Amino acid sequence: MSRLRAPLGVSVTAAVLAALPATVLTAPAHAATTGPGASTAASAAPAAGAPGGRAAAVVQRVTPGELGPAGPWLRLGDSSDYDGRPLGVQEIAPFADPVHFNGSLHLAVARDDAAQQAQAAHYFTAAVPLSVIDASPLSYDLYVKSSSSDEAEAVGANLQLPVLCQGLFATLSFQPQLATDAQGRTGAVTDAWRHFDTGGSAMWRTSRAVGPFAAQSDHPLSDYVSACDAPGDGAIGVIANVGRLGDPGAALDTYVDNITVDGTVYDFATGRTAQGRISVQSGGSGTGDGTGGYGSGSGGGYGSGDDQGEDTCVEDDGVVTFTSPADGPDYRAVGTRLVLSGPGLTPESVTVTANGAPVTLTEGPDGTLTAVVAPDPEVDLAPGGTFSTPFTVTFDGPRHGPVTLTAELLAQGYEPLQPTGVTARTELG
Repeated sequence: MSRLRAPLGVSVTAAVLAALPATVLTAPAHAATTGPGASTAASAAPAAGAPGGRAAAVVQRVTPGELGPAGPWLRLGDSSDYDGRPLGVQEIAPFADPVHFNGSLHLAVARDDAAQQAQAAHYFTAAVPLSVIDASPLSYDLYVKSSSSDEAEAVGANLQLPVLCQGLFATLSFQPQLATDAQGRTGAVTDAWRHFDTGGSAMWRTSRAVGPFAAQSDHPLSDYVSACDAPGDGAIGVIANVGRLGDPGAALDTYVDNITVDGTVYDFATGRTAQGRISVQSGGSGTGDGTGGYGSGSGGGYGSGDDQGEDTCVEDDGVVTFTSPADGPDYRAVGTRLVLSGPGLTPESVTVTANGAPVTLTEGPDGTLTAVVAPDPEVDLAPGGTFSTPFTVTFDGPRHGPVTLTAELLAQGYEPLQPTGVTARTELG
């Protein structure tokens, strides 16, 4: 791991300063922090993982057309001053994030490839004092694919703050390999989203000597707040970075999203989200002896049979289908949550099968019954694809009122089978 230590502090320097709006170096501290051409698709919402008591952050969507030379997000190499080094993958991809499930920022460098760096950077219109940065939520979400090299997995992609400190330019780089994520995990974690709160005591590495700190040394952001307090000092932007690995045979494949800084959550998204629908065919009702079947007459349907009993069974067959549009997200390891709501429902009065097998019903405090259906082996829902779950709901007695079935798409997020917010709803019977 020591071989990877120094490169994480490396970022653009002269090229960064050349690409900045002139107001960054001249405007009063903490003016507007969004550059010209920024997305207008913004809405007020709590920041993911934001500490209690802090103001809600504004969610600003960043689409593929907003990552490139025209900005407001720039890739490494979009500046005319770029030195021509080979670049890694720098794109907004369909890979679903763990909050909005609408895509994410893909940063990667391949094994045995000349490219050893990939970045996406957004520059403010004025320097934002580090005291302001540290006083508001500062976080991001990170996913590292298991195809990455073992020595790079713990490092992943890191968040960077290009700063002016005592009038000098430096890059502060968050060190995920030294941190505990919001899920309580440390070290190398692959094939799962992680949320990092990077303010407070989280460790940041400086690319050069600033104040009392030596180059390539690690300190909490709060220490830089004290050291970088000259007029005009502060962060001049935010960068998501896959740094030089120092080993041409190494590989690192990552996704980043929901970068939260100075009151804004940057949500990288490809396009529309998935849609859900439920198709139901009511099987009807029959009478029987309670030992099986829904009628034993010669018609073979759900009509009345010869054995008359006191129990009435009603069966609904259907299929839940989720579709991701061609420009939609890529959902990983998907599943379906089925929720039945209505009067008098109990796990003893309803039987549900999905994908041909019975499922366990959990009774909720609001009188609902919930089942989670997870395909085995795992299944993904790719852009332009569909994911279906056939089901049968059997009521082992008369209903006491209308029954509603709600289905929700589940997918890999911070945890397996996390709700995505994509739902469909129908009345049964």
